[in-house]
Amino acid sequence: MGSNKICNYGLYVMEQYTDVTLIDRENITVAPDIHVIQASEQLHVISAGEAALSNVQEIVANRCQEILKDTDLVPIDVHTPMRLRSRGKF
Repeated sequence: MGSNKICNYGLYVMEQYTDVTLIDRENITVAPDIHVIQASEQLHVISAGEAALSNVQEIVANRCQEILKDTDLVPIDVHTPMRLRSRGKF
């Protein structure tokens, strides 16, 4: 999942800082690094038990996709706020 994280976040950054417009951006998953995982646990997106699993990145990505379904947000949109939440110790 590590290379997926880099690829997904790279696409997000490219779209944010260039004039590139991505099609089907809803298919870019959240990039679940340690901070996104910690924020996911803090926000009860995942349980403490799920946070300890070896496939936690996949769990977080899937859960974010489920939660954001039928909203105006797509999973990669929540990466930065979740990362900042964890790093800022909110």
